[in-house]
Amino acid sequence: MLFKKLGYVPNPRYNNLHGYKRLEFYDKSHNRNVDVFLDRFEMEHKLNFKSRVGLDRYTIPLTDLLLTKIQVVKVNEKDLKDIVAILEDHEVVNKFDKETVDLEYIAKLCSKDWGLYRSIMANLDILESFITGHKLVVRDEAAIMKKVKAIRESIARRPKSLRWKIRAKIGERMRWYEEVEEG
Repeated sequence: MLFKKLGYVPNPRYNNLHGYKRLEFYDKSHNRNVDVFLDRFEMEHKLNFKSRVGLDRYTIPLTDLLLTKIQVVKVNEKDLKDIVAILEDHEVVNKFDKETVDLEYIAKLCSKDWGLYRSIMANLDILESFITGHKLVVRDEAAIMKKVKAIRESIARRPKSLRWKIRAKIGERMRWYEEVEEG
């Protein structure tokens, strides 16, 4: 009902095939689309939001929003700018708060999933190069770089699970992410 009021129409074919986990809506007059993920975000990596949806009143927590961007294997300029915007406007700390990025939560997920760890760590490298190489208009480049470093260090410090260690031995010889269809 909300999407209809906003001028969006459902994609019936897509929604019939994937409606148990994801819905798609289009606003043809403005050339926009909206993806609605149900409980789980499934792209390159699977992120379970079911237990986290109620942590913020209207949306997923900020940390989860960041994770949806930073887990992308073939990260693009838009994703990088979104990550920069989140880091520019929010602090990174070791606890949950609606207005901060929860380092402990990110580190916990990465300590259990080598593939997610691999993708995030690679994207932190790409992000650092993007920030310094593109001379983005940001309030404080050094502060953003400090936050990137804090994320990296928090992930590195967290003890890794046995499953993580076994998967790490295989490394990149086996794909660590799901292929995402280009839509």
